[in-house]
Amino acid sequence: MKDSRKISIDEAYERRGELGVSKERFEEKVAKKTDDLFTDLRCLPFSWVDQPDGSKKLMSRLPNGKVVFLDKSEDPSKVRVGVSYICAVYEREKVAFAKIICEEYIPKINILPSKMVSSVWRDGKGRVRRKMHGPFPTFEERLIDAIKMFDSIGTPEVLLVFVGNKKNV
Repeated sequence: MKDSRKISIDEAYERRGELGVSKERFEEKVAKKTDDLFTDLRCLPFSWVDQPDGSKKLMSRLPNGKVVFLDKSEDPSKVRVGVSYICAVYEREKVAFAKIICEEYIPKINILPSKMVSSVWRDGKGRVRRKMHGPFPTFEERLIDAIKMFDSIGTPEVLLVFVGNKKNV
């Protein structure tokens, strides 16, 4: 993940974070964001970068070293730092601009308010898998079981989601 090379629409569909979206609806969403300028599809993580004038800008980088700014049509307050997004990119001579299509998929460990632990991931065939961890008596043992499971299947990163806190955001 987190590589910013060009990807095809089929690869973007496989890497999408919106699990319940059909291929046709995803292609419609991509078509709305792409045009004559925004033609390349890439997965980009954004971060806030301090500018010389004291302000901050949401930026990413391409493999060729060009800086990528978020397009003016996008709302920067909805972008989460460090999360990789599938974007339509317009590359100019020195800089590039991106329109966000959706988040890139990342496996998750969900921690419920009751301290039960569940995992959601895609297997090698692209199917979504879910698992409740247990029957361990403590929260820590359930969490360690989830981490060990992702380690054993070779997952490079997972996202911890505190489900009870997510409702407050």
